[in-house]
Amino acid sequence: MTRDPDDDALSWAGDDDPTLSASPAASAPGADAAESALAPGWKVVGEPGTVSDGEQLDGVAVDDEAPGADAAAASSAALIVLGVLGGVYLLYTVGWVITAGRVPNGSADIVGGFMFDLGLWLAALAPALWFALSLWLTAVGSRWRLFWLLLGVIVLLPVPFVVGVGVGA
Repeated sequence: MTRDPDDDALSWAGDDDPTLSASPAASAPGADAAESALAPGWKVVGEPGTVSDGEQLDGVAVDDEAPGADAAAASSAALIVLGVLGGVYLLYTVGWVITAGRVPNGSADIVGGFMFDLGLWLAALAPALWFALSLWLTAVGSRWRLFWLLLGVIVLLPVPFVVGVGVGA
């Protein structure tokens, strides 16, 4: 008799091994109730562990403030807020770069013109630097991080871009 190739896809090598049995009666005589509740072929190894405050489990200290579902939700919300604020800072940087490129330099001397251009390009870098430094210098998950990022959104608004300074020749 020939085998159907579809049957091969539904079986594992060694399925016909006589030492494997799906019945709970074939288990060892010393098996307990926990082992008989497991799926066929599984075996309980070791004792169940318990964790309480301040204990150590298998030589590893247990953290009293283990992150739970609330921490994961707060982390997701913080990640979304940081993404939105990062987008705002990116738009501010683009606004300042456009402003720096279109504002005419009205200074007559070389030093004044250089300082004016330097100020415009530093203003263009300011949102990106503020965002990076706020993330770097504040603690992870800190309310201070959100405070400094929101303060930067207010302080670093590209007013010349919003008002339209330098538009037209």
